[in-house]
Amino acid sequence: MRRLALLALLVLAACGTSDDTVEDLRDRIESDLQAQDGVTAVEVKYTTGMDHRQSLRVTATVPDRAKADEAMKIVRRDYWTGTGRRVDFRIVFRSPAGAEVLSSDDVRFELGDVVEMEREYGPRSEAGELEPGR
Repeated sequence: MRRLALLALLVLAACGTSDDTVEDLRDRIESDLQAQDGVTAVEVKYTTGMDHRQSLRVTATVPDRAKADEAMKIVRRDYWTGTGRRVDFRIVFRSPAGAEVLSSDDVRFELGDVVEMEREYGPRSEAGELEPGR
């Protein structure tokens, strides 16, 4: 019985594991999007699974595709400068009428992006591990 209780505590501890750098990234993305003119109803949810995969779900209302592209640039910038940890993203920007304007399952940095991001924002954050292509 003791072993079973210990196992249950370990499982619960694993489920409750959080990462301050990714939680800080969540807060930064939410704050930066809320500060953007025309972007409303911003919500950024952080989850971590039993396999310790960390995810951010970003949703917001934007007036048009151009504003959605600007908002996506903010998310990419914040991720680049905020943490080197792998984060799985689900991003959905909707119009005020509820139609999907821009959707993405991930934020990746390809080789050309890396050069551009380094030129614009400096070297990638070293907070945590960084996997190639992320």
